[in-house]
Amino acid sequence: MNPKSLCFTILIAILAIFISRFIIDPSPHFHKFIIDSSLTLSSSSCIIMKFIPFDFSDFCRHRKHPDKGKPVSVCDDFPPNIPPPETNTTLTLCVDQNGCCNFTTVQAAVDAVPNLSMKRSVIWINTGIYYEKVIIPKTKPNITFQGQGYTSTAIAWNDTANSANGTFYSGSVQVFSTNFIAKNMSFMNVAPLPRPGDVGAQAVAIRIAGDQAAFWGCGFYGAQDTLHDDRGRHYFKDCYIQGSIDFIFGNGKSLYEVITTFY
Repeated sequence: MNPKSLCFTILIAILAIFISRFIIDPSPHFHKFIIDSSLTLSSSSCIIMKFIPFDFSDFCRHRKHPDKGKPVSVCDDFPPNIPPPETNTTLTLCVDQNGCCNFTTVQAAVDAVPNLSMKRSVIWINTGIYYEKVIIPKTKPNITFQGQGYTSTAIAWNDTANSANGTFYSGSVQVFSTNFIAKNMSFMNVAPLPRPGDVGAQAVAIRIAGDQAAFWGCGFYGAQDTLHDDRGRHYFKDCYIQGSIDFIFGNGKSLYEVITTFY
């Protein structure tokens, strides 16, 4: 087989894969016809399979075909009952990066909570890392952040004392309201690790300055000054805290129960 024939055959096979995966959604019979047509141009099908190491039969068999007239969507597997209807005591808002529910950012959901509401406002946050700075003002009490696991859902930002004009303002999440609750999620500051002697490298993952806050199954990740337990009464249960210098600091009156720390 001459080199021109080999190159042409390989080109046809690659084109068939591209068309089948990104342009159209053919039937397995069409897959077989395209692949067989390309391979019949040469008796050296083993060479083709060496250059293009796909199991075409497996690719066809496991490809999910949508129902006729029904478009494929990243939201097809989204929980159908999220968010649940509002009740007299609870409002649930939903955050998903793919736009499968109410909001795509956590801050937008916080902003949508009515001011001074007596209801428990649950912000259900889907799996993902949300790169944003989140501030919960005093006017938004009774908010719950509900994640999908502290290794699955996180809010992260990268401010430092230098970039935020002070350690107190560097927190990726800053809570000033009362009765805040967080469950099964992480709070991260992903600023670079400070070198010895660095000035202004403090990087807070979360600042808690409201009274009666509680955290269950949460993670707190940073280096210097990770968890700013600023003021108020707070409760931490089954949490993981990572940091180095002063990684838990502040004037809060808090109870830490069954906590894992790494420094």
